[in-house]
Amino acid sequence: MESKGESPSYLQGMIFFHRRDFEAARRCFERALRDERPAGEPRRLIPILGNLGNVCAALGEKERARGYYREILALQRQESDLKTVGQTLVNLGNLSRELGERERARAYYLEAEEQLERAGDGCSLGILYSNFGLLEQDGGDNEEAVRFFTKAIELHKQTGHEEGLAATWGQLGRAYRRLGDDRRAETCLNFSSTHYEQLGNPAGQIEALRQLGQLYEDRNDPELARLCLTRLRELQVRLEGQRRIREERADE
Repeated sequence: MESKGESPSYLQGMIFFHRRDFEAARRCFERALRDERPAGEPRRLIPILGNLGNVCAALGEKERARGYYREILALQRQESDLKTVGQTLVNLGNLSRELGERERARAYYLEAEEQLERAGDGCSLGILYSNFGLLEQDGGDNEEAVRFFTKAIELHKQTGHEEGLAATWGQLGRAYRRLGDDRRAETCLNFSSTHYEQLGNPAGQIEALRQLGQLYEDRNDPELARLCLTRLRELQVRLEGQRRIREERADE
């Protein structure tokens, strides 16, 4: 979330957030929030609250994150911004799903779908359907999960959301595996790996290759399993190198 005329504390928090130093980011965002609260300007408060919610969610503090998202939602409803209201409802649904509150998550997702359809926000709808698929998967309905993941992929293709496409291909592959359809699962996981490679995202590609390697082991195809394992190790070395570079830059 972006804001015009961001405070130094907010900008510093964004730097820490992108470095994945969530504790430092939270301290900066909390300082920015204290500075902005007296004025009560929604357009300045919302980005700060949103990033505080994201940081708390990343740190596993889901109830605190939910409090920030609810505050955002109240401010957004005053602004009558269908798109951002829908996106916040998706965040609230995700937190509810992760807390095991499936029916509350479903209610948030359904309201988000209504708002995002009215706003014509295909990109956010694609993200919503991916999360709806995860909700159905959590409940054991893998066929319904496949339906939602397929809808998400169609929207990701239409809107050019490559990160969402890579992630959802992987989710669809795992759903097909649970249904015992290994051929379709293999195709989806290969698509996921390829998209992550094109995006330069080794962490995502590692997960896709790990799933593929397990699929080939279960199929008793040692050659393909070995190829996956070799590529996976190469990517892990690369990822470790990137982590060290980030740490060195952070210490400068």
